[in-house]
Amino acid sequence: HAITPETLSRLLNRYLDLMSDIVLKHGGTLDKFVGDALVTFWGAPIARPDDADRALRAGMAMYQCGEEFRRSAGDEVPPIGVTRVGLHRGEAVVGNFGGEGRIQYTALGAAMNTGARLESANKALKTTMLVSDEAKRETSLDVFRPMGRIVLSGRATPVEVWEPVPDMDAALRGQYNDLWRAFDGGDA
Repeated sequence: HAITPETLSRLLNRYLDLMSDIVLKHGGTLDKFVGDALVTFWGAPIARPDDADRALRAGMAMYQCGEEFRRSAGDEVPPIGVTRVGLHRGEAVVGNFGGEGRIQYTALGAAMNTGARLESANKALKTTMLVSDEAKRETSLDVFRPMGRIVLSGRATPVEVWEPVPDMDAALRGQYNDLWRAFDGGDA
């Protein structure tokens, strides 16, 4: 059913506020909003040894918060989509960019694009958060199940991706990981 521009504005602002609070609470930097999406990064302007864990925890918290937001939006609102997250680690150029009239502190580069492509890939894989192998290797959390290798637009080589599933039984998660290692190593 139809939604008024005022209601849409109120919902979007509330959603972006909730998501922004999670990023900031976990030590991330808010880059920009693109529609209902947030572009964020860790490691600049302050780098911390546990940035990978912070980013992963933020992503999982954002999904959970998005689900609560969907449940509490009210019956007068059309169904709200699922919050999806992409997490990648790589090199980026970070600084103040723009022209004489407007400057923005932002991160640029292929790593930022890969994170955005991972977020989009969630829809096809029916996942809510995809983490590249590069990001997974940096985190100390053991919460992942393998999702295989996928080809992302703009990248020549497939990306190995993982889904955080902290609520999955650890033994089952371990079996998935063992099977993936065997398959990926050609032993399956």
